[in-house]
Amino acid sequence: MYLPSATESAVENENTTNKEVHRKNKEKQKQDNCMATVDQKITIDCPWSIYSTIIALTFCIPFNAKHSLLSAGKRKYVQVCVQNLSELCFQLSDNSLKNSADCTDLQLVPLNPESQQVIYSKQSIFFVWELKWTKELPLSLQCLFSVSFCPATSEEQSLTLKPFTYEFQVENFFTLYHVKTEIFPPLGAEYCKTGSLCSLEVSITRLVDLSEVDRDEALTESD
Repeated sequence: MYLPSATESAVENENTTNKEVHRKNKEKQKQDNCMATVDQKITIDCPWSIYSTIIALTFCIPFNAKHSLLSAGKRKYVQVCVQNLSELCFQLSDNSLKNSADCTDLQLVPLNPESQQVIYSKQSIFFVWELKWTKELPLSLQCLFSVSFCPATSEEQSLTLKPFTYEFQVENFFTLYHVKTEIFPPLGAEYCKTGSLCSLEVSITRLVDLSEVDRDEALTESD
């Protein structure tokens, strides 16, 4: 998203006071907006002028996204977290996650509500897809997440904004271990009670063999 900012002249003898005022205004604008920003400058040369004009552009990044892979038994899920970095509220719609490889044996089943969602300032919203495959899982998964957004206020909903996109890749997402825990009451007791010493049993079962890299990492972590 672009926020207009004041232009600055590239003339060398520009007044230092004007520069200081421009810098303070720009800092105040960033503090008021509280978004992650990217500053760019465009130089405009006119054939009828010996001077160049520099226009400062500030692009604000409204969202931050990150992904994670979840496992529950033999079922796997891809989760995408979208965080609102701004002070504005946005309305999210038409979320999608596509596999760039177009693998016909793999399906991404959405578990998200189809209705529009409002994401408030500094709030995070999670989107989840279940992985379903017919033959076997590919070695890597190239994903493209996309969601349409617009300001939640009715006055600004007419703004035309491109969808927010987030591209990521997941590799080596085979389940290596199955972890099961259970708490047992003391000997001779039927139930666990407050103040009594109970035992916790953890069972870890290896499902597939570790690769050489994973084996080295496992040894490092155990040390």
